Amino acid sequence: MPMYYTPKVLLRQVPNGLLWDYFVVKRKQLRDVSWGRLRETDVEPIHDALLKLPEADRREIGGHFRAIAEMARREFTPWLIRVARERDIDLVKPFHRKSCAYERAFWMFLKHPGVFEEARTLAQWERLPRRSMEKRIGLPAMEPEITPEVLEQFGRAMADYYQENQGRGDHCKVEHFLRSGHMDFFFAYPADYADVLIGYEDGGNFARREWKPAFEVIIGFDRLAGSLDLYAEGTRDVRDELVSIFARTVLKLNFEPPRATKAPYNLQLLLQPGFQFPTAPEDNVRWIKMRTIRVRKETSIEQILFDVGSGEASRDIHDLIDEALNQMNLPLERLVATQASFQAGFETGRKQPKTVNFTITHPSGCTLRDSDEDLTLRRYLRQWNIAS
Repeated sequence: MPMYYTPKVLLRQVPNGLLWDYFVVKRKQLRDVSWGRLRETDVEPIHDALLKLPEADRREIGGHFRAIAEMARREFTPWLIRVARERDIDLVKPFHRKSCAYERAFWMFLKHPGVFEEARTLAQWERLPRRSMEKRIGLPAMEPEITPEVLEQFGRAMADYYQENQGRGDHCKVEHFLRSGHMDFFFAYPADYADVLIGYEDGGNFARREWKPAFEVIIGFDRLAGSLDLYAEGTRDVRDELVSIFARTVLKLNFEPPRATKAPYNLQLLLQPGFQFPTAPEDNVRWIKMRTIRVRKETSIEQILFDVGSGEASRDIHDLIDEALNQMNLPLERLVATQASFQAGFETGRKQPKTVNFTITHPSGCTLRDSDEDLTLRRYLRQWNIAS
C-alpha cells in the first residue's frame, strides 16, 4: 500500500467515468452527485457524498480503495498483464489507452476482479523480504495433483504443527495459483495468537474486540526444476518441518528435500570466444547479449571491466576482449570471470521489445527475480550451463 494513501488522492487519479461505474452502476450509490457537471479531478462532491454513506459501506469501499491503491504502482502493472494473459485476456491494448497506474488498477478491479485479486496476491510474493526465504532442491520434476482435498489436507497438517509447537494456528486457509505453466504458488494463512483491537464499531461505539489475525507461509514449487522456495518466519527447525509437511501432503513424498547452497554460477564459460545464448521461438526472446564482464588475473586482485554498452546492435563483447587482450599481451586462460551483466529483449506485440537487465556475480549472486521473463531467463541459465 502506498505510504500516504487517502481517498481523495485515489479519487483525483481515477477518471470520473470509472468512479461513476463503481458507485452508481456497481454499488447503486451516490446517484445524487451531479456526475455530468463534474470536471475531472473535481472530487469534493464525490468525497462529501462518500462521507455521508453508512459506516459499513464506507469501510467496504475503503477496503476496495486500499487494494486498488496498493496495485496502482507502475511496477505492478506487468503482474496484472501476466495473470490476465494466463486467462487468455489481452490487456496490452486496453492498458495502452489508460492514463496512469491508478486508472489501470481501478479498471481491472471493476472489469476483471478475479485477475486483480490473483495479481495482487502474486505481487505480494515479489515484495517478501528475502531474509525469511530459503531454497530446497532435490525434488522430482513433477506436476502435483492439486485438488481442494489436497489443499485442505496441507492446511490441516500445517495447523496441527503450529498448534502443537507454538500454541497458534487452529485455522489455516491455503490458496493455490499456477503461473507460467510450471510455478505452483501456495499461500497459507495460519491463525495467529488472539489479539485485542481497540476501535470503533458500526454506529461509533468505542469497543475492544478480540480477533485472530493470520500470518503467512508461502511456497513456490518449480515443476521443471524440482525445487521450491519457502517463505516462513521462524527458526531452521520450523522451516524444515514446513517443507516436510508440504512434501508429504502435496507432493506425496516421504523425505525432506535438502537445503540448497546458494546456486553456483560458472562464469568462466562466458570467456569462450563465440559463446552463444540459444533460445526457443515460443519463449519470445528477440535477443540476448552479454553487456559487461568483469575479470581479474588469476594471481591478483586487480580487475578489468569490459563493457560494450546497451542495445541490440552493440558489438559482440568477445571482439572487445580479443582486441584488448592483444594490446595488453594477457592470455585469456589467465583470467577469472567474477561478474557479468546481461540484457534481453522480449517480444510483446508492440514496436519496442521489453528489455530485462540482470547481473550474475560469482559464485552465487543473481539479480533475477520471479517475473515471467525472469523465470524464462533462469531456465535458460541452466540450459546454457551457467547455473547448476
